[in-house]
Amino acid sequence: MNIEKILERLIKFNTVEDKDNNEIVKWIANFLCLLGFKIELVENKESNKASLFVTIGSKPALTFLGHTDTISAGENWTIDPFAMKIDGDKIYGLGSSDMKGGIASLLSAVSQINFKNCKNGFNLLLTYDEETNFEGITDFMKTEKINTEYVIVGEPTNLEPMIASKGILSFVINFYGKECHGSEPEKGLNAIILACDFIKEIQEYFAGVKDYKNDIFSPNYTTINFGKIKGGDAVNKVPAECVLEVECRTVAEKQNKKIIENFLKIAKKYNARVETKFSVLPVQCDDENFISDIEKITGNKSGSVNYFTDGSFLGKMASKMIILGPGPFNAHKANEWVSKKSLHETQP
Repeated sequence: MNIEKILERLIKFNTVEDKDNNEIVKWIANFLCLLGFKIELVENKESNKASLFVTIGSKPALTFLGHTDTISAGENWTIDPFAMKIDGDKIYGLGSSDMKGGIASLLSAVSQINFKNCKNGFNLLLTYDEETNFEGITDFMKTEKINTEYVIVGEPTNLEPMIASKGILSFVINFYGKECHGSEPEKGLNAIILACDFIKEIQEYFAGVKDYKNDIFSPNYTTINFGKIKGGDAVNKVPAECVLEVECRTVAEKQNKKIIENFLKIAKKYNARVETKFSVLPVQCDDENFISDIEKITGNKSGSVNYFTDGSFLGKMASKMIILGPGPFNAHKANEWVSKKSLHETQP
């Protein structure tokens, strides 16, 4: 089966929020089973979802890491997101870029390899929930099954090896005021104003956080985004509650803990409750030989990304991890597409 046919089949599975998780995992498992791979499912009984872990050969040296889920298509698509369409060099379809294109490239590539002639074996791990809460990789890491020295994460990079990715901190902060009639606001305590005062103080604190630079990233400092706020239910009432959602992208390991401490310290002034949804450290490959080899193979210089991936959860193994896949990066956009040229260049 050629690479376009593989991708077409993968796109047909509706894996928005892992709807067809069991079906796509079964299809990929059957594909690889015929090639001699040992198949194992790492299942979550509560969600009825599974990650796929396969291996072939002895002493596996490399693990390919990816995810099968996609975000929702949204309302701005002009074509069927689950029916692959080819127009010149562009292959359209939901997940074509992020990251069913990378999976299709890998499946096509391994189908052409005679592993009996290989000194070392190979692992493949495909997770669920990467686009939502990273439950798949979190569950999998509890099994301690990955035993390879090197990892490649097949996210869309247009075959540019990305050797570093920023960390992330994600907060939900609840503010509590006192409700009263809007005509007498001085008798209440406005939770929205509490949130606004908190935002101002956090921005002042982050002016100092930005002073630390890590030039492998662009921008080379830690960023913060106040992404979502919800408070009040009527314009003639002083709101008693407000919820703020904030995300930070960090550039150094030491920053995550320090930022959490300061969020808690500042929130305490406003009697706010802070929930840390995610705290994932930035990661960087430190194996110069691995980096050099991948640069020579791809013909591209290494770089970094501001997003984070399942690979960020690998701990010490992330020090020998590279993010590499077909491109360009068209993730989370209407009429998502991947370059046919890049797709073919990803395989041998």
